[in-house]
Amino acid sequence: MSRPERPIAVLVDREGLGDVMLKRPFLMALRSAFPEHEVWWIATHQSSMEDELRSLMAPHVAKVMTRAALDGPAGPLIRRLRALPPFERVFDSRTKVSTVALARFNLTHHGFYCCLPGYLLCDGRPPGRTRPRHIAARMTSLISCATGRPADPPPPLVASTAAQAEARAALPDGPIYVGVAPGSRQPSKNWPLARFCDAALRLAAAGVTPVFFLGPQEGDVESAIAAAAPDVRIIRAKPSSAATDGLDQLIAHAGRLSALLANDNGVGHLMGAAGVPVVSLFGPTDPARWAPVAPANRFLRAQAFGGTAEMAAIPADAVAAAVLELLERA
Repeated sequence: MSRPERPIAVLVDREGLGDVMLKRPFLMALRSAFPEHEVWWIATHQSSMEDELRSLMAPHVAKVMTRAALDGPAGPLIRRLRALPPFERVFDSRTKVSTVALARFNLTHHGFYCCLPGYLLCDGRPPGRTRPRHIAARMTSLISCATGRPADPPPPLVASTAAQAEARAALPDGPIYVGVAPGSRQPSKNWPLARFCDAALRLAAAGVTPVFFLGPQEGDVESAIAAAAPDVRIIRAKPSSAATDGLDQLIAHAGRLSALLANDNGVGHLMGAAGVPVVSLFGPTDPARWAPVAPANRFLRAQAFGGTAEMAAIPADAVAAAVLELLERA
C-alpha cells in the first residue's frame, strides 16, 4: 500500500478578498508544479479563503486553517508548530523574520520558501535574486525558488453557466459596458461617490454604458447614483442562490465588461482575475504592491494630483480619460 503524499503548507497572516486574489497566481502555479500534493492554507489570523472565497478556491485548497496563532511568544509558538503534521514543502508569505525563522526550523518539511528580503531562510533563489515589490509577483517568485523555472501564468476565472446566463440577461449584447466598483471596506481608500457619478456621466457622453456594482458596504445609494447619473445601470450583489453565489455572479458580469473602474478593492482584484482591464484608484495604498492582476492596468494615485493621499484629490476628468484610453488600447 502506497504511503499518502505529504501536503504542502502555505502560511499567511491576515487576508481579505483582495489579499487572497493577489496570491491566486501563486496558488495556481503551485497546483501546476506539485499536482500530487494537497495544499493546506494556514492563516495566523483571519482569511477570506475560509469564508467568502471558499467555494471558489475549494478545487485547489484541500484544507483551510484560520486563527492558527502562528505568532506570539516563542515557547508556545514552537509547540503549536511542532503539533502540525510533516509537510512536503512550506511556502511562507509572511515577512516578520522571527516568526518565519521559527516556522522554518520547527516545521517538518522537505523544502522551505519565504519572501524575506534577499530570500533569507529560503531554500532557493529566483533568477536575479531581487525580491519583487508587487505581492503577486513576490509570491510567484517562490515557485521559481522551489522548481528552478518560472511560474505558469494563471488561467482567468470563469463563471458557471447559470451565472453567465444571468449576466447576459442583465447586460445584453450591444453597448460597451464599463463596470464601476465604488466601495471598499476601508473608507480612506474610497474615491467620493459623487466623483464616480461625475466620471460616469463623462463616460456616458462618450458612448459608454457605466454599470455600478454595489455590495453591502455601499449602503442605500442607488437613488443618489440614479439622480446624479441617470444613464448608468446599477447591479446590487444578490444573496446566494441554489444556482449561483455572489462571487460567481460578479465573475459572470465581468465577462460582459470591456473595462472596470474601481477603488483598491476586492471587486477590482476579482474582475481583473476574470480577465477585465482595470483602472484602479489609489491613495493611502501603493499600486506597486497592491495593483490587481489584470490583462491591462491603469492606476491613478491621489499623490499625483497635489501630493496628498486623500482620494478626493483625484479629478473626475482624469479618471474618465484613463478609462477611455484603456478602452482604446484594449
